[in-house]
Amino acid sequence: MIPGQWPVSDADNRTTLLAHALSLTALHGPVPWPGGGNPLPDTPSGPREFLNSIVLDGIRTHHFAVTSESPPVPTLISAVTEAVAAGDPAVTAALHDRLAECRALDVADDLVRELRELDLPAESLRTLARDLTEHGTRRDAVALGIVMLGVVGDARDRDLLLLLGGLEDLTLYCAVALANTQPDRDPALHELAQRVDGWGRIHAVERLKGTQDPAIKAWLLRGGFRNGVLNEYLAHLAATTGGLHDALLAPDVDAELLDGAADILIALACTGGPAADITDYPDALPVIARFGELLADAAPTLTLISAARSLQRLLTEPPSEPEWPAPDIARLLRRYSALLERPDWSDHVRSVLNSPTGEFTFNYALSCSAAVGIDAYPLAMERIRQLPPSPYVWSWVADRAPDPDIADLARLAGRLLPVDEMASGPDPDHPLPGNTDDRILEIVLNRLGTGQLDAARPLIRIALCGRPVRLRRMGMRAVGAVFGEHPPAEILDRVAAAAAVEPNDELRRELTELLERARSTDAS
Repeated sequence: MIPGQWPVSDADNRTTLLAHALSLTALHGPVPWPGGGNPLPDTPSGPREFLNSIVLDGIRTHHFAVTSESPPVPTLISAVTEAVAAGDPAVTAALHDRLAECRALDVADDLVRELRELDLPAESLRTLARDLTEHGTRRDAVALGIVMLGVVGDARDRDLLLLLGGLEDLTLYCAVALANTQPDRDPALHELAQRVDGWGRIHAVERLKGTQDPAIKAWLLRGGFRNGVLNEYLAHLAATTGGLHDALLAPDVDAELLDGAADILIALACTGGPAADITDYPDALPVIARFGELLADAAPTLTLISAARSLQRLLTEPPSEPEWPAPDIARLLRRYSALLERPDWSDHVRSVLNSPTGEFTFNYALSCSAAVGIDAYPLAMERIRQLPPSPYVWSWVADRAPDPDIADLARLAGRLLPVDEMASGPDPDHPLPGNTDDRILEIVLNRLGTGQLDAARPLIRIALCGRPVRLRRMGMRAVGAVFGEHPPAEILDRVAAAAAVEPNDELRRELTELLERARSTDAS
């Protein structure tokens, strides 16, 4: 037994989450770790889940709750009380195993409330919480140890919470614990937020709402809102807490602030999304006006052009609530339309499209092209032929391709995609959305219609033998879209072969029904 660690069974002799965090720190430093620190040591082997625990906790905290399957909190409180009184590693180990059976998010709030009502020795409870946090090998047990630390912890626990908070599975719990226990609450949360960039960034920054720290406010406006999920989750907080309006009124607005303001406004202009938006922002019109003034003297960048495009669209169809004055809308719309007509803006986008840029930069320029008057269709087609496939470019082209060109696009897909590898048969372990090649094939299949019979045949054959179930379903739907009620015998044979080996019960039934309908129609 490792000194200071409780006994574990052979079945649970895993690396602690703390050791995992320390190893990531040694490899990468205190920066956002690949995959948010996933997979954790207790992650089951085998195919990865489509929605991992980080994503599920993020969705559940922001959108909906899930019925708890955890033990009732009173039984957990009894176990905690027993472990505090015993001070025995074996009892702590038993508590760890019980907590590991919980969904931490389901019981955390009730556990905190119950612990605050008990008269447990604070230092003994802190020792128990530290033991669970430092020596725990299961995600939910460690998370609940952090929850307890948030009740009785203090400045001594800062470094431990920052370290474990770099694991995005634990960031939410560490952020709450830091907020509740640290005398330098906002700087601690700020440090934690910089160590994560997905849901962890969202959880940490949300707890900086209302901060008066000038350095943190400046950081929020210059990039603290950016995250790997959606900037919309934090854009409104950055604009309000960060003081975007006042910052843009400063005599010298630096390029980093202007760039941050652009991305904030892009996110706020996405109305009706998952978070507060431009309709919830009292300074919306003054900020839009001031931002337009600043753009007039700024060198064009894709981010600034994209922001101008987003705001032009917003002003063209302004929200009904709140009701903005019509003269203000008309004046601002003229300003942004004039900006998008500037020759230097279109020249900048065109130069990016004609340069050997990376995928993200090319795609960003492509998204801005129409707004500055560029017909980018030929450039996008050339990009498809020359470089590794990009689903965004394929989707952009497919959305704009006239019907006569769809057959050529389908034949191009057949030549460029690794069709033999893609048609390797159903794979239950294959990721649900499929890889890049699978997504491109889905894009093309979605545009196929009755005018592309010959071009469609090879793509449908590939899709029906594809690895992810979603691609195979797209292949089945393409059969109906292209051939209607009378698919040729060759295609029906492919459908029958696919149904014979289909592991998904629902899709197998749909394939069988397609066969039965087609044969019934032919018989009649």
